[in-house]
Amino acid sequence: MSTKAKIVPINVPREFSIDELFFSTTNHKGIIAFGNDVFTRVSGYPAEDMIGKPHNIIRHPDMPRAVFNVLWDYLLAGKSIAAYVKNMAADGRFYWVLALATPIEEGNFLSLRFKPSSPLFTIIADIYSDLRAIEQAHDERGEEPKAGMRAAAARLGEILQAKGFADYDAFMRTMLQLELKSRDTILAREHRSIFPPLPPLHAAEGQLGPALRTMYQESQKVYGQIHSLYAQLDQYAQLNEQLITQSRSILSLTSEFRLICLNLTATSSKLGDAGRTLSVIATHLGEASSRVAGIVSGLTKQAVTVSNWLGETIFSLAWARLQFEMVIVYYHEILMAIDERGVGPAHATRLSRLGDLRFAFCQTIEHVGQSLQGLAKDLNGLTANVEDLRKAMLSLQVTYVGGLVEACRLTDDDIFSAIFEEVRKHIDDTKAELVVFNDVIKALNTLAHQTPHIMHTVSNAAKHIQQDQEKLTGIIP
Repeated sequence: MSTKAKIVPINVPREFSIDELFFSTTNHKGIIAFGNDVFTRVSGYPAEDMIGKPHNIIRHPDMPRAVFNVLWDYLLAGKSIAAYVKNMAADGRFYWVLALATPIEEGNFLSLRFKPSSPLFTIIADIYSDLRAIEQAHDERGEEPKAGMRAAAARLGEILQAKGFADYDAFMRTMLQLELKSRDTILAREHRSIFPPLPPLHAAEGQLGPALRTMYQESQKVYGQIHSLYAQLDQYAQLNEQLITQSRSILSLTSEFRLICLNLTATSSKLGDAGRTLSVIATHLGEASSRVAGIVSGLTKQAVTVSNWLGETIFSLAWARLQFEMVIVYYHEILMAIDERGVGPAHATRLSRLGDLRFAFCQTIEHVGQSLQGLAKDLNGLTANVEDLRKAMLSLQVTYVGGLVEACRLTDDDIFSAIFEEVRKHIDDTKAELVVFNDVIKALNTLAHQTPHIMHTVSNAAKHIQQDQEKLTGIIP
């Protein structure tokens, strides 16, 4: 019987701190290759009992298979993913993490974790319970496990959409942003740092200790530059939400406008010969509104594309920040592992894992560059759509004024006055929404123009890690 099978889950949390980060690496089959000290401590397994074992030794029975299926779908497609995960320690206690996993070299994967604390996290246990119940119901009917997993995955999609998320990508991007914001708030409130102070220097550290001390302190300066980029993300997340909200609002207004034009046409026909001119005007208004609707339809689609690029940029920068944090924290961890016996072979193993962290960071900043380039390109298209819409709205307004004058000349019917008042209101409302929408685009263009600065900052951080790794290799081959 496996070690995992003997463990009985108990409903008691295994505590760890909000400021702690831990990571592990696995191969393509989910076999653990490495876990840092925090990972082994929180899981309750000594390192020698974990290395070479399936990662599911820490899987909690409350975790839906569907969530892990989503996770592996992303990883095998070469994409990073974030997910809430409930794990089970060696003593049966549970611990929740926000896990961020990404492919690294040679078909392996790296997963970084920290403690979730945002309001979004409070609903996850109930959602997972729902998904797990679906899977268990299928299992009890004797169906293959994949059937229950597929049903649970479909239910997950329904839940996310009901909560306003277009898909899992949108959910995980929001999840990471909210969790980091919550974590930062708690750390500031409690006056805690993610980077613990260094202990006094002792003779057993040899060459490695002083080198790590210098790297630990210098890296924090570089981290400050990355964090300054991250500090802007909340603003851009709000702009992203505005972008979609405004585009949908404009689409709704133009759809309503077309109905008003149809109403005007129907009402004009009741006037007989006197209404023919109004019918012609109504037709012109309808054609103009159709042109506007076509432009708005393209604008809405373009806004979704821009929103996706922006979401990817926000996610990648947040992910890069966490990865660089992990590098710095890991320097401290390696330093603390040096005892009175001095530096030994185990330190070489620890240092070799810096390569995994560096590779993951370089992959992430590559994604930052790609998403920023995509954002800039599609923002240009969106800006052109907005200008086309502005011109179309001016044309529509001219047609409206001509129609209003003709209606007043032909009839004093209050119905027409009311209809033309609706037309005027929708034109004014659409123009007002367009002003706000244009302001959002201008703000996003500011981000796009910062691309060279952003890429210089993150590339400098990657170079810093590389140089550190080369120095350490020189000390311990």
